Amino acid sequence: MSLPTTELPQGSMLEEDSPEPTLIRVKCLDPKEDYKTEAWKNGLGETTEISVYPPEMDPKNETFFWRLSMHKINANCNFSVYPGYECTTIVLPNDNTKSTFLLNHKGEEMSTNVKPLFPYSWNGAWPTSCKISNPPITNLQFMYKKDLGTAHFYVEKIGQPISNESGETGKKLLLGAFALVYIVNGYVRVTLDENHLHRRTEFLSAGETLYIERDEEASPTNARVITMEISESKKSTTVTSIDDSLGPSVLEPLAVSTDSSAPSARREPRRKGSLVVYDDQPLGNLGVPSTTATAAAAAAAAAGISDTTATIAEPLPISGSTDTDILASSLQKTDLASVDEGMRRDSIAMIRGKLDTSQVYEPPTAALLPQDTDVPPPVVRDRLVIEDFPVNTISTAWIKMVKQGLSEWVRLPVIICRGSEEGPVVGITAAVHGNELNGVPCIHRVVAEIDVKKLKGTVVTVPCVNMVGYLQFKREFADGRDLNRQFPGKEDGFASQVFCYQLMNKVISQFNYLIDLHTASFGRVNSYYVRADMNDSGSAILARLQQPQIVLHNSGQDGTLRSAAAARGINAITVEIGNPQLFQNQYVQWSYMGVMRILDNLGMFELNGGADKILVGPPNTVLCSKGFWIYTRTGGVLEVYPGVNTIIRKGDVIARIKNIFGNVVDEYMAPCGGIVIGRSSNPVAMSGDRILHLGVIKRKGESLAKEAKENY
Repeated sequence: MSLPTTELPQGSMLEEDSPEPTLIRVKCLDPKEDYKTEAWKNGLGETTEISVYPPEMDPKNETFFWRLSMHKINANCNFSVYPGYECTTIVLPNDNTKSTFLLNHKGEEMSTNVKPLFPYSWNGAWPTSCKISNPPITNLQFMYKKDLGTAHFYVEKIGQPISNESGETGKKLLLGAFALVYIVNGYVRVTLDENHLHRRTEFLSAGETLYIERDEEASPTNARVITMEISESKKSTTVTSIDDSLGPSVLEPLAVSTDSSAPSARREPRRKGSLVVYDDQPLGNLGVPSTTATAAAAAAAAAGISDTTATIAEPLPISGSTDTDILASSLQKTDLASVDEGMRRDSIAMIRGKLDTSQVYEPPTAALLPQDTDVPPPVVRDRLVIEDFPVNTISTAWIKMVKQGLSEWVRLPVIICRGSEEGPVVGITAAVHGNELNGVPCIHRVVAEIDVKKLKGTVVTVPCVNMVGYLQFKREFADGRDLNRQFPGKEDGFASQVFCYQLMNKVISQFNYLIDLHTASFGRVNSYYVRADMNDSGSAILARLQQPQIVLHNSGQDGTLRSAAAARGINAITVEIGNPQLFQNQYVQWSYMGVMRILDNLGMFELNGGADKILVGPPNTVLCSKGFWIYTRTGGVLEVYPGVNTIIRKGDVIARIKNIFGNVVDEYMAPCGGIVIGRSSNPVAMSGDRILHLGVIKRKGESLAKEAKENY
């Protein structure tokens, strides 16, 4: 018996009255026209970007949703860290069956041997290095932002019978708003059937990629290829393993399901469909599906031609569901992460006054720039022999120096940037005193900037000379002595002398130029200044190019690394970069720019465009003919008044000492005019402690002394 037409049927179907979803973009990406290849600055390989979303994003400097790229790796190397991303690599087969690709994460003892065509995934925040044999190794790498999606990867051979979720042979059901089909070898024919209304066929050969982009509310796709499948959501990521018996063939799609936090500008905002009720479906069986969108990236291989059919269908949104069509502009730069704007500045509880805008943290310029040195894992060597390291490559090494109490080697970290052409060898050393650290990030920035393909000669950096003092947060070496008073050392002397001897013979002897980076020590602060023998033309040029606040003429203090290097014919300067046991970004930036100007002047590495050549540090540089320290005559609470890099006149009050009750017990005047190179920062003074390092400014026409030393 039929129901009255005026009553709501007990069983109904829902259909959406919105327009049919369609394909948005289909393109065959040609390796010659659409791929972007960039050689690594360290010379260890190259990256070819196949596709990135949103388009035209710079993965090094901007936040992106996903990226598919191909890497050619020629030597052991470290991978860049991508916090917040999931990384998956698929090693492509090559003719050399003896090649191996080992990945190591977080410095663990064990490494994973990644086999060809087996997708391998890891957390992009993990420090990861690879070790390869019989290079080169070529691999596909896919990265996506974890808080926006999940990933599934399938590798299947074209032409084999495959049963999909619907039981159809030769087809696979895919869910995706994106599909990237990469052909490993052979060629395929891909047929897209959009709801049986718009059929499209594409022919692809080895190395090409088919880019497919469709409406978020599309239906599932049938396809037969090797698959990387990604689901875009805020749920956890699941990566499925691949059956090796399927053999090499095709990388197939990756499907991504989207919620409102995964914005897209892939189509114009379309009218949200309402639901129309029809008979014949029990209302009790209706679910409430969430709105999803999927993305797919695929790789295809195996000789021969194969058809790949795609159809599209999706759960329909119920009336009133949240619109997911947020513009992709929210993906730009760091806007991908949601920002809580609910806390206004004027809502902060204040006891008095108003909030100063300077209290609101703004990341410094240095923090916004990529500064990864991008160096490979180190090798261990008995001594530095530059010719042992490949040209056109950045290499790292541990150099064995001396044996310690456990009969293990104390090893020196060295970075070797060897250009493609012969040229000078410039050495840069830091942390000869273990607590003088500003030179460390200076070296990191220099190495990160150098592109060995454009480098003539070799840059050798030692980011930490005194490893023992560095680990103990102190200035001295293991035997309590100052290393920078023991050079050139002795083969049979005490511990610090032996270390200095080994350093000179195993490393420093390779240099033509030396830039030795220091800071003040504990209890003192420094300006940014250079010590150099200004009567030596080579050293004088290095000092001027550094463009410090002050250049102090010093012919070479006995026992210093600079003096020992100069005695062997090496042009050397000492760069004093501020204060101990901390990083000072302004001083580090100045010293880094000074080193790059030196490399440019030597014809080793040209600064980009010429504009960088005029990048200056401090507004002026003062040349001092000599310098000396002023010491206390008694002990007490020390107050030092002038700041560093300030000019004082003869007779100016520069310091007072008070007893613990606050009575002035001594007062100090400037014995002559000059500029403050450094000063004490420790108020607790004993008799004979340092007060102020005063530089005597060179007068016009004054001749610099052949031998000029200081009283420290």
